[in-house]
Amino acid sequence: MADSRKTFGVAVFGLGRAGTIHFKNIVQRPRLHLKYVVDVFPDRCAKLLEDNFMTDKTQVCSYDDSQKVFDDETVSFVVVTTPTDQHEEIVHRALDAGKAVFCEKPIAKNHDAADKLFEKAESLNLPLYCAFQRRFDPSMARIRQEAQKGDLGEIHMITTYSRDSPLPSMDYLKISGGIFHDCAVHDLDMVCWIANEKPNSVFVSAAARHPEIKAIGDVDTVAITLSFSSGIIGTIHISRHSTYHYDQRVEVHGSLGMRQCINPPADSVLSFGNKATEMSLPPFSFPQRYIVAYAAELDHFIQALSGEVPLLVKREEVHLVSALATACEKSLELNQRVPFPVPQ
Repeated sequence: MADSRKTFGVAVFGLGRAGTIHFKNIVQRPRLHLKYVVDVFPDRCAKLLEDNFMTDKTQVCSYDDSQKVFDDETVSFVVVTTPTDQHEEIVHRALDAGKAVFCEKPIAKNHDAADKLFEKAESLNLPLYCAFQRRFDPSMARIRQEAQKGDLGEIHMITTYSRDSPLPSMDYLKISGGIFHDCAVHDLDMVCWIANEKPNSVFVSAAARHPEIKAIGDVDTVAITLSFSSGIIGTIHISRHSTYHYDQRVEVHGSLGMRQCINPPADSVLSFGNKATEMSLPPFSFPQRYIVAYAAELDHFIQALSGEVPLLVKREEVHLVSALATACEKSLELNQRVPFPVPQ
């Protein structure tokens, strides 16, 4: 039975950039009690707790000492924002301990491993959520809603732009899983979510404009074309490095009109001069750009945990974008359009 007043104990694994976002949102919600933070840098965690007056409420522990988290019956769910190669083990241990899981993508290193975790969660009736925060951005959610209502008529094209700021560190890129599974999955999810169908083919063009990225066998500049049976064409533009801050846009064109989600400026000041009118740059990076979306995503998870709503991101959708990312890799390898699903 749904209970909108129930409170939950929480543990956060990993206090990097994403973990810090979730930390701040957790401590702002009266229904949540942050019991533990688990990280390889306990001093940094202790400082964050001190700055937020949390030292008497939250314990800091290392990964070696993290079993106490899983043994604590007051912990209802864990938030997993560690390096991606650690996700699978933490999710597995959390589910075994009867904890719900909010996990940054990916859930696991491959489809089969992720599927086993979803099966385990379903057998235990525990929410297992893979985070795709863009779905909770108010502008992107509105475009999707209006597209599905038919306000744009027949959808002809869906276009996304994702250009990162700042350039991720090489230490991160080496363990990221590659640009398609690390970065493009968000755009693949957005295009399929708006289209409300699966593509039937994928074509990729890509290049490595940064020599250090080329040296690790990855690319940094990507164009993806998705074709759908309905006639919709999806185009995705990705770059690892934008010099003008974080560039995240969506455009949907249909027979009755077009909708755009543009980059919000960092502030609302317009500067007028005798040669130009200027506005501020977009937010610097994803923590600033998606501050509202991250908060809304956590609220949604709390509602799902309370039985008030079903999870917005479903198991089959997580598998879809992972399979599409792999299809993108195949297209780039073969330098040709590949059917989807890719024949085995």
